[in-house]
Amino acid sequence: MILQYFNIRTLIVLVLSITSCYLALRFNFKLHFDVVVFGVAVVFPLATSIQSAFKRRERSLEYLSTFKAGLTAIYFSLQTNKELAPEKLEEGRGLLLRLSDALADQLHQVNGDSQRFHVHADAVVQYLNQQREFLSGRIVIRIIRYLRDSLEASNFLLSLVRHRTMAGLRIYALSFINVFAIIQAPMVLYELENQLPVWALYFTSAFSSIILITLYNFQQLIEYPFDQKGADDIDLSNFKLDI
Repeated sequence: MILQYFNIRTLIVLVLSITSCYLALRFNFKLHFDVVVFGVAVVFPLATSIQSAFKRRERSLEYLSTFKAGLTAIYFSLQTNKELAPEKLEEGRGLLLRLSDALADQLHQVNGDSQRFHVHADAVVQYLNQQREFLSGRIVIRIIRYLRDSLEASNFLLSLVRHRTMAGLRIYALSFINVFAIIQAPMVLYELENQLPVWALYFTSAFSSIILITLYNFQQLIEYPFDQKGADDIDLSNFKLDI
């Protein structure tokens, strides 16, 4: 599971940090730079991106629950109506199940084409309109409210397919992580010359760089929590209808 957070970016940063250590030691290259300022330049965009991705995941869980609860409530509202024929109730159940499956399938994709989902949503609306004469006014009002909540939740979820966290912040964070991997060794040499053994300089540079790039990889995995590539992705099967 931990290997999911290591990729080609991890290897590049590791190579940069080790190469920087070798060259700094080989040519006795030192660099004086305000570590606090550089730390803010790296940590701020990284922390902001992770926070934004985490909020998207939490909101997704909220709206998935709302979507499932709304469709389930619609089914039970239809079920309590004694005038609705059993075959019509079964037809409605099938439409709701297909709508739920269509949303799950759409969230797995990344092309943003939600046409199939909207076709199934229209089918549910048309079905409810056809059954109006068999439903009491109180049940109709209740179903409309549940359907509105479900469609509002689904629209937010579908927007996550097209819209991600701010690309500028992610590019900014990745750029400074790579720069930090290059200049960290000369900075440490300037501050702690003759106080660290050679192996400790290599270890410190490599370990710090790996931590930063792993956090970046973590952000990349959780910002779109439906593709099932990360350990913290949302299992959409838990939010399919079980009616």
